[in-house]
Amino acid sequence: MAQPRRRRLATLTILLLAALTLLAIADALTVAHVHPELVWVLPVAAGLVAGTLPGMAAGFVGGVIADLFVPTPFGLTAFVGVLIGYAMGRLGEEGIGDLAGSQWWVAPSLGFACGLVAPAIYAVVGVALGHHSYLSPSLALVCVLDAVACALLVRPTMWLLAPLLAEDPLRGPLEPVRGAM
Repeated sequence: MAQPRRRRLATLTILLLAALTLLAIADALTVAHVHPELVWVLPVAAGLVAGTLPGMAAGFVGGVIADLFVPTPFGLTAFVGVLIGYAMGRLGEEGIGDLAGSQWWVAPSLGFACGLVAPAIYAVVGVALGHHSYLSPSLALVCVLDAVACALLVRPTMWLLAPLLAEDPLRGPLEPVRGAM
């Protein structure tokens, strides 16, 4: 096995262990019996770093894994993750929120917005599927906690994912398309 491939595998293993540790810590941090859902961080970071396809893939895989552990309609988290990954991927392809070209606060702001909107989309789609309990009084608290967690974790996650996903770790996979075609 080539040396870069070993390094990439070691990095992925370390990231997986770090993610599992972070999820265990986040599960213990609760406010009014609500804890932040960190599943939205990955599609935001992957989309901003590498574009739509990696963002959507991260949202799908993270969502499917999350759906395995909660008694909700299977695929609902994955669906919302794909939407978030696509939206952030489009922005990432335009050079918005990348690590080198944007202001430091752009990616956390986008993460905050996604963390705020994702639980609301999740609840609305859940209601459309017949689960009316998703529109509960705690939804606002879930949105705020997810938004804060996503804003705090999106840049560190981008720094970790950039060497693995992006062709140029500081710019992303594509040159930004600016102006009219």
